[in-house]
Amino acid sequence: MHEDILDLIKERRTTEDFLPKYVDWDKVSKIIDAGRHAPSSGNIQNWKFVVVQSPDRKRELAEAAFGQHKITLASALVVVCGEEEKGERYYGLRGARLYTVQNCAAAVQNMLLEATSLGLGSKWVGAFDEDKVREICGIPAEVRPQAIVAVGFAKSDPPKPPKYPMESLIYLEKWRSKIRNVNRYLKNHAAIFKGNVDEVKHLMNKTVSQVKKKAAPKSKSITEKLRERLKARKKK
Repeated sequence: MHEDILDLIKERRTTEDFLPKYVDWDKVSKIIDAGRHAPSSGNIQNWKFVVVQSPDRKRELAEAAFGQHKITLASALVVVCGEEEKGERYYGLRGARLYTVQNCAAAVQNMLLEATSLGLGSKWVGAFDEDKVREICGIPAEVRPQAIVAVGFAKSDPPKPPKYPMESLIYLEKWRSKIRNVNRYLKNHAAIFKGNVDEVKHLMNKTVSQVKKKAAPKSKSITEKLRERLKARKKK
């Protein structure tokens, strides 16, 4: 039984500021290995990874990424490339234009999570000049750069970004068919209890009051008291 990965997913952050510290190759290779084990359409695995660690080339990639110079302090920049021709060979135009993008995105997400598990910071860079990145890394024309993943030691832990509540994102069976209580539908009893803590306290207090009321001795009426006195006199 594996540990729930949801905590790791929630812990992941986009690192904007890196410390100028070296990350050893063992950790970088683990991150790439995580990308290698991502799902892909028909398991065609039409991706390649270009690892850039030299300062000069990192600066060139930062310029190609429209001046995102902060990534130059990351220990490594991994350029994730999609082999569109391979996707098209198996799945036609949809394989080239959609499945290749999806496959590489899955690989990137795996890499970000592995970086988090290793105590490293990471950033998914998607804005860059593709032709310049091709030129810098010697990527052939038939291969398309999909993302640059910056990996290094985070200077600080970014705050948790706000997320939309689940009830605003989930529809049941069809579009716009809302779930009134997502936690109850998904059987999240802890969240239900937390959300209704005041109601639970009220019910508990009410129950305790009822129990005390039933357990308390009833006061005797005047008639009952007189009967008891008469019985006591007869016994004498």
